[in-house]
Amino acid sequence: MSETAIASPLLHYRLRWYAVSTARLLLRRWQALVLLLGVLASANASVFSNADTFARPILLVVAPGHGPGWRFSYLLLLLALASLWAHMQRMQIKGGAFMAFAASLPLDARQRRRADLAVLVLADSPLLLIVAGALASEAARGGAPAHLLLLAALVPLALAAQVGVLEQRPLAAAGLVAACMLLVAAFDTRLAPVVNLLVSTAAALALHQAPWPQPRALARVHLRAPAWPGRLLHAVAGRHAAPLQASFSILLRERRDEALAKALGAAALSAGALGLATVFEHDARALAAAWFAQGCIALHLSGLFRGLQMAHRASAAYTGALPLAPNWWRRFDLAAVSGFALPFLAAPALLACYEGAGPARTAAGLLSYAVLLCVLRAPQLASERHAVVLSVIVAGGWMAATIACLY
Repeated sequence: MSETAIASPLLHYRLRWYAVSTARLLLRRWQALVLLLGVLASANASVFSNADTFARPILLVVAPGHGPGWRFSYLLLLLALASLWAHMQRMQIKGGAFMAFAASLPLDARQRRRADLAVLVLADSPLLLIVAGALASEAARGGAPAHLLLLAALVPLALAAQVGVLEQRPLAAAGLVAACMLLVAAFDTRLAPVVNLLVSTAAALALHQAPWPQPRALARVHLRAPAWPGRLLHAVAGRHAAPLQASFSILLRERRDEALAKALGAAALSAGALGLATVFEHDARALAAAWFAQGCIALHLSGLFRGLQMAHRASAAYTGALPLAPNWWRRFDLAAVSGFALPFLAAPALLACYEGAGPARTAAGLLSYAVLLCVLRAPQLASERHAVVLSVIVAGGWMAATIACLY
């Protein structure tokens, strides 16, 4: 049997595994994207104007008025977000436990990378739509060819960053940094089209070629987690440090990809609140946007309770033999999720204080949404089928009451 005949079923399996393991999650991401399109779209604007609004995060790369330092940092931020997008679903993209057996098949590294790229394109489909909207909007307004090439170069660069994350190649970051430096140095110069095309071609060739072996010294490097977080937790929690540390360990180790995805979504909601405040020119609507963002963040992060509950149920055969009260983990899960959510809830709270809410109302709003996060544990665990609907109803009523009392 030839290598091509083996590679084709492998690719079919990888795509099928991704569809089975995370089809619902990908569907929810597409639903969120369609909802965002519906919220941002205007019936009185043209299609390309709506595309410009939707693709604004990508179009900022070629927007005038920014210095080289800002543009370089923003390019690195976009590549970092693409890397996080792949990292939080790394197991689904890599093919699961079957790939331990597939490693014995006579396939070279290039064929394995092609399978990775095929699954990555499927996983990146919501992001690719945003890039397509940016290209269409820039072309409709008659943008320079160099700008179109720069926007197109983001796709192979993002794929290279994601492949570096999947293959655990930290040295790939050096090449991405050098590519961003070249793009920024040539921006709006005569060499810009040539440099943008050169960077795109180099990234595409790097993805096409077989991966190079990593240095042995780098492969032997293992990062150790610092000991001070555990010591600080023990000093603060005292005798409750062990069960609280168990909840944090489930959240940040066993459910790390889910926690990373939730953190990324919460950060996007905070950035959206800041963007709305700028669009509203920091008038009275900006304050309501800040409180609304806090409620959405609490609703978004409440999904972490389900993963914690599943982990505790899986370990019930062991913990049931210990002298512990029934549902002993409930208060520790509440504390762990609240501690995880506090930085994300605090960001819109600071925005509300800046918009004139005052320290008292800001603290009241932060406390209200911290309580909402704890209240949402019940609807999240009440019914798997109706968890989202029940949580949205509870969060919507709570947000309306909070805004009415504090506005």
